[in-house]
Amino acid sequence: MCRWEEIMTSKNGSFLTECHRLLQVKTPILWVATWEEARLRRQVQVLADKAFGRPIAFLVWTSTEGLVDGRSGEPFADTASALTALDTLLRMQDNVIALFYDLHPFLSDPRVVRRLRDVYEAFKSSYSALFLSSPRVQVPLDLDKSLVVLELPLPEDEERGRILDGLLSRSKGLALETEDVRDAVIRATAGLTADEVDRALSKVFLGQEHFGVGQLGELYEEKRQIVRKSGILDYVPPRIGLEQVGGLGTLKNWLSVRRRFFTEEAREFGISVPKGILLTGVSGCGKSIAVQAVSSYWGLPMVRLDMNRVYGAEGGPELGLQRAVETAEAVAPCILWIDEIETAIVGMGGDPTGLATRIFSSFLTWMQEKTKVVFVAATANEIHMLPPELLRKGRFDEIFFVDLPGEEERREIFAVHLAKRGHDPEEFSLLNLAKSTQNFTGAEIEHVVVSALYEAFEENRSLETDDLYLAVGRTIPLATTMAEKIKEIRRWADQRALRAS
Repeated sequence: MCRWEEIMTSKNGSFLTECHRLLQVKTPILWVATWEEARLRRQVQVLADKAFGRPIAFLVWTSTEGLVDGRSGEPFADTASALTALDTLLRMQDNVIALFYDLHPFLSDPRVVRRLRDVYEAFKSSYSALFLSSPRVQVPLDLDKSLVVLELPLPEDEERGRILDGLLSRSKGLALETEDVRDAVIRATAGLTADEVDRALSKVFLGQEHFGVGQLGELYEEKRQIVRKSGILDYVPPRIGLEQVGGLGTLKNWLSVRRRFFTEEAREFGISVPKGILLTGVSGCGKSIAVQAVSSYWGLPMVRLDMNRVYGAEGGPELGLQRAVETAEAVAPCILWIDEIETAIVGMGGDPTGLATRIFSSFLTWMQEKTKVVFVAATANEIHMLPPELLRKGRFDEIFFVDLPGEEERREIFAVHLAKRGHDPEEFSLLNLAKSTQNFTGAEIEHVVVSALYEAFEENRSLETDDLYLAVGRTIPLATTMAEKIKEIRRWADQRALRAS
């Protein structure tokens, strides 16, 4: 099989396949959105070399160097101007594929726009094509019908694997601990450009002889940088293990069953990627903590969506939401956390402009149609505020109701918070404490432990069970002050959600 056939039938050949089809039907102008100029240049040169059975002319233009031969580097005189470079293309006698970088700043000149339309008319009767490259697509209305917009996809597993193998072959003495580590490294670099993959791996491999799972966290630094630069998402480092979450056995089992959904074996078995979960229920019962624990349990980075930043984004909320989901997809596979989704997306009633409705609709469409591994983990307290469109099957894989913890769960929660603060849970009457805290939330039990610790510390002695009992007696639980509201929440959940415990 020739190299061209290998490329066109590989997973990474989808972009070239689409371009090849467009060239076959004489598409004159193609605008490609990408940050990866060098990688796009290699792809376009492959088209110039192979797409027509014989090489055809391949030219590259920048505003600094002008027009040059893409293979030899030979410059064309006096072509630094966008207008003269386009004029040179129009004078070419044979078929040509040209790649112009960052032409969009010059599109404010009506003469450049006019000349592009001339190129369109000249090229549509030949197999010549003009590729325009820029990070963002900004098409003037005058050119709207004259070009096709494409996006160069980020490197797939296969391409990132080749980058990894190349680095390993050049790094003498460096070895991965297991084949599973290789798969994990490839997965960890998903969402990075080819240059970012090479830079990140070179940095973490520097001075290493063996590379294992424990060092994967260093690779996520590149993803953290992407999130920081977005200005809308926050990176949430893994701080909480699932073992630090008391109770919620049903939710934990659901997560355990799906722990390996992103592996090659799972895909071969026919398993589809889960879309997300919605945790609703009584405030203070551990919804947000449980969401954060998913990140460390599944070994996926977590980013948090701040809708206030979306609404205050430069360029408007629609562009802000687009940037947010693009960033989440860029660092995929990842978990996208939306805390109190009812206030973040649908709690903005009375909007006369309909802006909130449009934002909400766009987000729902993305949730339904997304192809990247972005697992949406949302929490909600005011469940009645959520519209039916959000709750129907296909948006979330499951809706879990987090109720007040039962007796055994309260015992676990006491044990978790005591151990977290350096105290042996076995030294306390946890069963009796659990019995005495009926209708307490997890947050209220944590408050009991913290309050008791202050008392013992002030008296310069060890913490005792009686200190905890005293703190229990001083606490009025939410279930007492808001009994009617909790009954209403439970009534809703009986028919619509799966209990997390």
